[in-house]
Amino acid sequence: MTIATGLMAAGTAISAIGSIQAGKGAKAGADYNASIMERNAKVATKEAEQIGRIAGFQALEQEEQFKQLTDKIQMGYGKNGWMAATGTPLKRQMRNIIQFQQDMEIAKYNTKVKQNEKKEVATNMRLQAELKRYEGRARAKAGRMQAFGTLLSGAGKIYSMT
Repeated sequence: MTIATGLMAAGTAISAIGSIQAGKGAKAGADYNASIMERNAKVATKEAEQIGRIAGFQALEQEEQFKQLTDKIQMGYGKNGWMAATGTPLKRQMRNIIQFQQDMEIAKYNTKVKQNEKKEVATNMRLQAELKRYEGRARAKAGRMQAFGTLLSGAGKIYSMT
């Protein structure tokens, strides 16, 4: 074997190793990006849960405020000599209760919409993470295939030189 043949064999081997390493590096980068996306998905899921908890606390607070307001209104009617449980005061109180219930249902609906948006973000992040992992595996495989091609090409050149 001549020096040129030896150098060509060494160059082929180094090129093949470089292709394999490039594929491994691409896979490692993709796996890292996927892990970040998985983390972001967990954060979005936690945010969805937090939105529900906060909305629950706010609903309790609003109910208490509504009760206090209703009590003040009834006391005001009583001070003016009106019976709060009959006639116009009763109609107003019923209208206020119905409006409050509608507002609470709207708030529940809006909370569910916000939670679903966050859950959708989490789902998209998980899907992107899986796609990144797939891309990484494909790049690693491409690196191995390129290395195999380099080895065959180099072997062919070396063989033709001898």
